[in-house]
Amino acid sequence: MTWWADAVVYEVYVRSFADSDGDGVGDLAGVTARLPHLADLGVDALWITPFFPSPGRDHGYDVSDFTAVDPLFGDLAAFDALVERAHALGLRVLVDIVPNHTSDAHPWFMAALAEGRGGRRYRDYYIWRDPAPDGGPPNNWISNFGGPAWTRDPASGQYWMHAYLPEQPDLNWRSGAVRAEWERILGFWLARGVDGFRIDVAHNLLKHPDFPDNPPAAGPAAREARVGRARQAHGLARVFDIDQDGVVDVFRALRAALPNTTGGERPFLLGETVLDDPGRVARYVERDGLDAAMWFGAQAARFDARELHEALDAVAHAPGPGAVAWFLSNHDRSRPATRLGDADRALAVAAVVMAVPGPYLLYQGEEIGAEDLRVAAGEARDPLAVRAGEPEASRDRARAPMPWTVAGDRGFAAAPWLPHGPLPAAGSVAEQAADPGSHLARWRALIAALRALRGALPRAVVTERHGDLLVVRRGPLLAVANLGEADVPLSELPLSELPPPGLAGADAEMLWRSGRPGGDRALRAAETAWWRLAGRPEGGEGPG
Repeated sequence: MTWWADAVVYEVYVRSFADSDGDGVGDLAGVTARLPHLADLGVDALWITPFFPSPGRDHGYDVSDFTAVDPLFGDLAAFDALVERAHALGLRVLVDIVPNHTSDAHPWFMAALAEGRGGRRYRDYYIWRDPAPDGGPPNNWISNFGGPAWTRDPASGQYWMHAYLPEQPDLNWRSGAVRAEWERILGFWLARGVDGFRIDVAHNLLKHPDFPDNPPAAGPAAREARVGRARQAHGLARVFDIDQDGVVDVFRALRAALPNTTGGERPFLLGETVLDDPGRVARYVERDGLDAAMWFGAQAARFDARELHEALDAVAHAPGPGAVAWFLSNHDRSRPATRLGDADRALAVAAVVMAVPGPYLLYQGEEIGAEDLRVAAGEARDPLAVRAGEPEASRDRARAPMPWTVAGDRGFAAAPWLPHGPLPAAGSVAEQAADPGSHLARWRALIAALRALRGALPRAVVTERHGDLLVVRRGPLLAVANLGEADVPLSELPLSELPPPGLAGADAEMLWRSGRPGGDRALRAAETAWWRLAGRPEGGEGPG
């Protein structure tokens, strides 16, 4: 069984995690100092958001040097110290890479501009097209941040393509030179001890070679707003600018070129695949491509048994162990305690999601029940809010600083770069760490229960819905979530495996319960219970 198949990976949004030098911005040394929190939580790895040199127009996702550290966050020595400390604590390290685009301040792009039309080296690193007959953009593609996905270079008269900001020109992954550069970049970080990579917008790397217009969107896609995309970008179906068939071959070739980690393992490749069709997501992990692909279905589901059951059923498309990566939030998405109603509901949903095969991506603050930040118009920092003028779509909501304490600036030595969000109902990290009944303590117990079952859990899984109850059966593990508003007596659960009226006897052993204290004879609303069924495997494939 691969280490990531049922791992818990903790996402660290560096600038909001922990500040070591008092400038109000989180940094690598701050992450290193807080690694014991992750070890105590019981996670297996941490995913670190971009810390590379950047003008900061998209908060680090506009990179000007892929093999260095932005002085805002430290230096290579600070990075090496982080990796060394993480490994000493038994944590693997994943680096967030941004291969779809660079900053316009990257030396490659500046050289491409200088070469001009017909340039023979760096010009081909990017995507250039001549104007349409009317002199406008080459096609109707829209940037995720609003406006055309093309910006004109006055010197050459050609347009460069950018799926995001104009200052984030897309790389041309049909160029062998670009692929060679990325083999070198990933090899650089592997040599420094990283264990794998989270690949930003992995579905974006290739565009249709003929650059045809995208057709108008129809149905829900034309009406529903997506976090991370301006309203204007919802008017077109994303047919020709994302998820092209050949992109999977890009990852296969990249995989084949990479060395092992310094620990002798195959590096873990986790792709961000923002796609609605789980079958299309599954393509990315077939035939030695990515190791896991992020499935956005569970994150989009409301606190509703039907919606969550449909999202979990996507696991049927997974071609291998750990191939679907699950999550309820990240640095781009609303926090589950806000989106689902409260922290108890969020924990209940997380528990049942974690019962299905695949790594779970736990975003910083989720373990303490953090809620969305409400940012005043004048304090917004996200380009979606500032440039597109859409504060309701702002990703700032998920990026508030981590509340380590209740005093002062909550563990930051100075006023942080973004305002603090509301203090979680259960308190700061320090308060919850001292309370054996806290939300943090319940998360620790959940992760410990999951780890105790590793090696006994097969890939085969069955999900069922019975009204407001969601049931996951996976070998010796049984998880039942009550997503309704009424308590359900244990004797009324649709589970023949359990000896009524509850858990007495040797036939079942309760491992973990997400509900509030008390009341052992009912599965409460907004609660998940896990049972390990002694000696009663569900059949199907064995572990691995």
